[in-house]
Amino acid sequence: MITYKEYHIEQFERGPKRWVARITRTDGRKIRTILPPSEHTYLDTKPTASAEKAEELAKEGIDFGGLV
Repeated sequence: MITYKEYHIEQFERGPKRWVARITRTDGRKIRTILPPSEHTYLDTKPTASAEKAEELAKEGIDFGGLV
């Protein structure tokens, strides 16, 4: 698990070559999204071929994805 800005990112494999990164807040609060407006305990990226790509998608989501 890594910490990026105010979020934890954890990568795990959901099958052969299907890596997903799970985003949670470091303070334990729920993640709010702008579109659609909602709150989540965690968010998962779409499956990718590698853990590195899943981590990259998570960082892009944090930077540009409308997470609050």
